[in-house]
Amino acid sequence: MRAHQIINTSMKYFVLLLFIATFTSCYYDKEELLYGTIPCDTVNVKYSVQIINTLQASCYTCHGGSAASGGGVQLGDYASLKKVSDNGSLLNAITRSVNTMPKGGAKLPDCKIAEIRAWIQKGAPNN
Repeated sequence: MRAHQIINTSMKYFVLLLFIATFTSCYYDKEELLYGTIPCDTVNVKYSVQIINTLQASCYTCHGGSAASGGGVQLGDYASLKKVSDNGSLLNAITRSVNTMPKGGAKLPDCKIAEIRAWIQKGAPNN
């Protein structure tokens, strides 16, 4: 009887350890690690969603608001953004071919640059 109880208890611990190992070993904090590269949607790019979010996160510190401190380049309203989109300076700045934007920051992710490029190629609509 005693040996049976020891084996039964050992089996319970083994099952518990197996359960813990199974469900903790497959945890990923980043979606890219779990599913590979997340596809970059450049077909459904909208000014009011992707473009504004990217600009707010990376550009508005210097180029937002009416008194933009970033060399006089203002991106805080659609008309100003449209102007720098149409003349090519926005894309040149973020692809690092003219200036290094965001200044002092890391280069924008390739997907964000691709979204902005696709939006500009579609005529930079106010959508």
